[in-house]
Amino acid sequence: MTHPSWENLSDFFDPDEFATEAVFCRGEVEIGRVFGIFDDPTGPSSLGDYEHEIQAPHFTGPEDGLSLVEDGDTVSIEGKTFDVIGSPKLDGTGVSVVTLATLNVIFNAGL
Repeated sequence: MTHPSWENLSDFFDPDEFATEAVFCRGEVEIGRVFGIFDDPTGPSSLGDYEHEIQAPHFTGPEDGLSLVEDGDTVSIEGKTFDVIGSPKLDGTGVSVVTLATLNVIFNAGL
């Protein structure tokens, strides 16, 4: 998909501004490093009287940087590791969103 020539997404996903680096892996193999926006909502967010609880963490980045990412990959962001859930969602402007989940952890329940 082609995008308007005036779009320079590197300005938006600049680590000197508010972007962070995500390292995507498939098994033990690194498949890419991408700068983007990481959101890890942990509770209700509010704007005035409006409240909306968002459950899933997600990473928004440039479409071309996330093109190799697949369901089941893992990603390390800000010292945390997450599972990738589904394929990146394209928005038609050159930006994709990847839905994440905390790694499947087995807790010792004393059994």
